[in-house]
Amino acid sequence: MSASFLIFLAAAAAGNTAVSASALPVLEKDPTAMSQSEIRAFNKGRSVNDPDFIKCRKSEETGSLVHRTFTCHTISQWAAMERQGNQNARDTFEAMTSKATTTSN
Repeated sequence: MSASFLIFLAAAAAGNTAVSASALPVLEKDPTAMSQSEIRAFNKGRSVNDPDFIKCRKSEETGSLVHRTFTCHTISQWAAMERQGNQNARDTFEAMTSKATTTSN
């Protein structure tokens, strides 16, 4: 390969991949209702750290060796669900420890 072609590829990879925030599409429907091709098109040009980036997680279905389900949400939705789950765990722990005190005679 020629050196000018390699320089062109490097410049294209470095400079032209960034898309302005105003050019990125806005999330119009729930990510769980979107197809994989719609999610790929929506994520194109977005950073993985973008709060609107849609991330899908695969989970295995209990009782099945082959069936897996995909759950897709934005990064900010995953973070909110994680915070809510942690808060629920803290609340449950506090409720259980306050009732677990025993008085001995």
